[in-house]
Amino acid sequence: MAKTEPQRMIQKYEGLKPKLWTFTQKFRGKGFSKGDARAYLSLLAEIRHTETGENIVDALTWALDNAAKLLRAGRSAVEQDYQRHYKEWLDIDRSRIALKKFVPFNSRIEHKKYRPAEQVYSVSLFTGAYGLDLGFEEAGFETTVGLDISEWSYQNFRANHPDKPFILGDINKVTTKEILKEAGLAPGEVDVLTGGPPCQPFSTAGKRQGLNDPRASALMQYIRVIREARPKVFVMEEVTGLLNARLKHVPIKERGKRLLLPEEQPGSVWKVVIGELEKTGYMVDWKVLNAADYGTPQVRERVIVVGVRPDIAKKQGLKKGMLHPAPTHTGIPRNGALDKWVVSSDQVLPPWLTLAEAIADIKDHIGYSKLGPKYAKFMKYVPPGGNWRQIPDDLKKEAMNSAYYAGGGKMGFYRRLTWFEPSPTLVTSPSMKATMMIHPLEDRPLSVREYMRIQGFPDDWKVVLSVAQAYKVFGEAVPVPLARAVALKVRRDILGVPDA
Repeated sequence: MAKTEPQRMIQKYEGLKPKLWTFTQKFRGKGFSKGDARAYLSLLAEIRHTETGENIVDALTWALDNAAKLLRAGRSAVEQDYQRHYKEWLDIDRSRIALKKFVPFNSRIEHKKYRPAEQVYSVSLFTGAYGLDLGFEEAGFETTVGLDISEWSYQNFRANHPDKPFILGDINKVTTKEILKEAGLAPGEVDVLTGGPPCQPFSTAGKRQGLNDPRASALMQYIRVIREARPKVFVMEEVTGLLNARLKHVPIKERGKRLLLPEEQPGSVWKVVIGELEKTGYMVDWKVLNAADYGTPQVRERVIVVGVRPDIAKKQGLKKGMLHPAPTHTGIPRNGALDKWVVSSDQVLPPWLTLAEAIADIKDHIGYSKLGPKYAKFMKYVPPGGNWRQIPDDLKKEAMNSAYYAGGGKMGFYRRLTWFEPSPTLVTSPSMKATMMIHPLEDRPLSVREYMRIQGFPDDWKVVLSVAQAYKVFGEAVPVPLARAVALKVRRDILGVPDA
């Protein structure tokens, strides 16, 4: 059967993405950077579209061919051509770019719901935005009860699951017996206990007070429910900043000046957490998973801990290293080699999904925050894939103010996303100067609907929160495709329940 035009375009785009990524990888380091290379390809494609009407696939193909030829003469030739075309790009009327023609994709995020051969039940603690649990539902689990202290979590849950029980309260004050009663299950009958205990004390942006912080008690309450409910499996999600957290804070001025005590060592919190989890008697294994590797159009790493009850582990013949899902998608490694795409002689993983394949067809944006007049003034100078570095040199200081003299890469300042890569990790305030997530074409932050798409929430998911709340709630959620991949691994290979 002959392929349709959209099918041909998708197939061509699949082959084009790794070539685009490999090209930008050649510009890692100082000077003309990877971000400059992204911006260069993007502005060439937009110029090409305005001149010929070509779609993004053909326009990017043309841009890459031209850039690759120039690169043979050296990086300086590419930089000079960028400067020449940048001036041309500033003069085009980007408001007249036909978005649907330029980016003619419908969402390619999978929302297949799998049916298990027998019913499997989950209990949700620290329910939050429901991303983790929604992934388990798509894998065939039935969520029997949710629990969270946040009113917004309750509102989000109730709007989308009006008939399911939800405990709105502090887990420190809720007994395991109460949780199981609401779930309609007895100890030992829960197939999987899910949850991401609050991680404020361990965030890389916080003071890292470790388990001495009262807020860390949520972790111990999660462990308490494991001990008392005896689920067959538990799945716990955390931010990667937890891996380097210290039980005892060490002032920066003292680091490297003396020997650190065990509780002052980076990772001492994580050692305690894993130790406490292992005291339950469960087989415990953890791994850092990138959501982009599982069909999420976003580069977002999360720590996924899986624990298996001893009798289940013995029955299934499980060992550590067998509890996490294999990637379903792949990206280009830092050295730019293409051999990562070939997994075996008979298997090639598809490339990561990109922003174009996630949000190009959205019509109902729900809402988005406003970009301040000053920020809007300077965003017009930033091509897709760029940031503050693309603002002309004579305007940079005015745009950045005191941040201009600060150290670090400042990659989030005046950041405009690119169509042909996955989104960076979503933030909770996409219109702030240091954490901007600006649409590739329009001078606005990503919308709430675009956030939800990037996180893998289905379009029929009801939103009952304000725009500011929604950014925070959905921005911090576990990506649904990542959760579904974990859930399928749990159901099929750990619990041994196949598809119907």
